Amino acid sequence: MTDLSDEIIDIFDQKLAKKYNSSPRHAQVQMALDIYSYIKNCRNTEYGSNKVLFEEAPVGTGKSLGTLIPAIVAAKNMHLPFKGVIYATATIGLQSQLWHEEKKTLIDLGLLYPHEAKLAMGKNNTACFKGYQLNQTSFSSEEQKILNRFFKKTITGLKDELITDFEFDITPEKWDLIKIPSGENYSCDCVGHQYRRDLKKSSHLTITNQQQLISAYLTTANLEPYPPVLDLKNKIIVIDEAHELQENFLEAHTKRFRLKDLKKVARQFLSLNRQANFNQMIKELNKKSDEIYSGRGTFQFENTQIAIFRSINEHLKEALAQARNDFNYSATNKLAKISEQLDTMLLTKVYKSWYEFDVTHDTYEICYAPKNFGENLNLFLKRLSSNNPLILLSGTFSANAGTRTAPKILAKNWYLTNQEFILNKYSSIFEWDKQIYGIGMDKFNPIKRNSHIINDANRHAFHIVYEIDVLAERIAGGILILTTSLELKDNIGKRLRNVSDKIGRTVLVQKKGESQNPITVDKFKKDKKSILVGSGSYYTGFSVPGTALQGLVITKLPFPVISNPLYTIKMDELNAEDSEGNAKQIEELKYFMMFIKLEQGIGRLIRTTEDYGTLVITDPRISTDPRIVDWFQGHNILLHTNYDEMKTFYMNWLNGVDIEGEEYVREELFKDGMKGKVWHT
Repeated sequence: MTDLSDEIIDIFDQKLAKKYNSSPRHAQVQMALDIYSYIKNCRNTEYGSNKVLFEEAPVGTGKSLGTLIPAIVAAKNMHLPFKGVIYATATIGLQSQLWHEEKKTLIDLGLLYPHEAKLAMGKNNTACFKGYQLNQTSFSSEEQKILNRFFKKTITGLKDELITDFEFDITPEKWDLIKIPSGENYSCDCVGHQYRRDLKKSSHLTITNQQQLISAYLTTANLEPYPPVLDLKNKIIVIDEAHELQENFLEAHTKRFRLKDLKKVARQFLSLNRQANFNQMIKELNKKSDEIYSGRGTFQFENTQIAIFRSINEHLKEALAQARNDFNYSATNKLAKISEQLDTMLLTKVYKSWYEFDVTHDTYEICYAPKNFGENLNLFLKRLSSNNPLILLSGTFSANAGTRTAPKILAKNWYLTNQEFILNKYSSIFEWDKQIYGIGMDKFNPIKRNSHIINDANRHAFHIVYEIDVLAERIAGGILILTTSLELKDNIGKRLRNVSDKIGRTVLVQKKGESQNPITVDKFKKDKKSILVGSGSYYTGFSVPGTALQGLVITKLPFPVISNPLYTIKMDELNAEDSEGNAKQIEELKYFMMFIKLEQGIGRLIRTTEDYGTLVITDPRISTDPRIVDWFQGHNILLHTNYDEMKTFYMNWLNGVDIEGEEYVREELFKDGMKGKVWHT
């Protein structure tokens, strides 16, 4: 078999280096060789059964091209059985970057022709011309001009194209009017529907999201009568931002039914006395929902509420039996459907259930998912890797654990044995102690003196805006504010907009109901000194190198909340082990999930060896919790209590600070990861 290692190295240290006028990154080239070696040895009898490859590469490694280049070279090699690359991300931000930037680089390098790449997004991200025609009057005349031009010239029908190429910052509410409705299957001949049909055709590179990949897997595994949108056979499968995969995997396995459907059936078939407890429970749920600022969220059902559902189901079964005796087919169908859903949900040893609501969209749902989450995830990884190279990418698989303990952490978190995966860890090219000026809180800070302030969005926002004002006076570049709640995000955004003239900066705020908006991100990049307030998706997949992002404020440490279904399912798994150390393991899980998200967030500040900036954290636990103190020390981030040394920090950078990184030496690269020392199992 022809070895393509030298060809891959040449691409990096000749073509890519020339394109960017820079020296190759040693870790990126080594990563590319490791991935090629893994792909080449898949289905090798000496290698044994296929394993999952985990690539833990920190920010700055160049994961995307470090993976895409060897994968496409291998996919185009006639001696290998893999004909195409599927690259799945978690965020729209990274997906857009791959489609608009990395794809162009691959074309410039001669590895790809434009027609050989496809962007596969879900129906929710695809426009339908029929939907637009039905709702055209809901748009202003100016919006209609843009949409008419879009539907006439669009290549994909995708929301990304509408926002990026036609510069229409469409609201979520208006997008709902023109997107392909859920459940509709190719009933229209517009560009959007045709583009989705063409996704089934073979292509060398398909850029997609994790939800689409999981959906294609489930369609194939469950032997559904319709073909999956993505053909997974003989493909090199890459899952980037894999730290988000488990959340998306759980969502794909979640079943749900509307509370209003249960209310209708109960009102129709049950007596008022039998409805009393149910109606009282609904009032309590509505009251809790109204107390949530964002208008959307989840609640775990309490035992008393589960008991009410059981009682309702028993009475509905009685009504179902009566309907069957009376040959009332309409009533039978209604009752049978809702009773079957309740039967499944109430298998509490098998399913985890919760309440999910979105007030804005008038959505109130009863949700349930299998408790054997780990078994299902293990099966997913095994099945995908049984006939395909399966590569998972993230910078935070092991929360920065050492080489010895990292495989143990990964095995536990991903429900695998050491024989079922390979973990490659790469060193960071950054020196955070030189590139980050950290700000904690001095003893006089009100938040430190009264830690309960962080649980009061209004008071917390007041103090945060003060810190932002102080920071804005001291740095020239842009500032990103990361929050853990929509209420805090909006509160900070409102306060900042009120003082935007005073501080002389444009304030951008993540809109309700949307993740990263390409137009907002582009404004932030170009302005160079604006302030962007965001949450959720801005913790990951957001890349703004240079002075456009020179300050980062993390308002609160991102601990998982008890209402998070994935967190509670993992806690249930630990409790099921019936071990004396359960409480300790649950505590470790909580910190593990927090540290992963925290590191992702801090990674937004430093994107290259030439980046430097200020990190401000307004959470008192950074100085009072020993684990958190140790984490910052382990990551070489010194948290000052004032700005006294900050001027010196920035003057040093103006005079030139040398970030050495790892020197690129071609002769020191391992061309066969199977034998190289960088592979850990």
